[in-house]
Amino acid sequence: MKNILHAFLPVLLLVLQVRAEDVPVIPVVTPQEASSQEGKQVKVKGVVDGQKTSAKGITYLNFGGRFPNHVFSCVLRAKDFPDGVSSYEGKEVEVTGLIKMYEGKPSMDIKSPDQIRVVPADSTGTAPSAPASPVGEVER
Repeated sequence: MKNILHAFLPVLLLVLQVRAEDVPVIPVVTPQEASSQEGKQVKVKGVVDGQKTSAKGITYLNFGGRFPNHVFSCVLRAKDFPDGVSSYEGKEVEVTGLIKMYEGKPSMDIKSPDQIRVVPADSTGTAPSAPASPVGEVER
């Protein structure tokens, strides 16, 4: 029995390695970087600076400024969110989907709540920030 296990172990390890390589890695970009990702599946991570729902039930999430000065937006249609859209304004979120350009700005259609994740705040109740400079270093 041990000989059989030793014979199949390399094959099993190879299969597991190939399976791990098959998992696509979705890059995480900022709202400002989204325009360079047209046609690609990405995660955009940033703060929702504005949220508005039209009379037709289309909700817009704007990042990098409020409309019309935003740099990236998400479009959520009422038919895809029959229970309504949560309030994301002022929250840091990560949205996953395909980047397309609309009127010269990057945009993403959100068709499922699974495409939106609110980034948890740290224990102080604020979003994580950049680490402080080590003692003795001067910030530039």
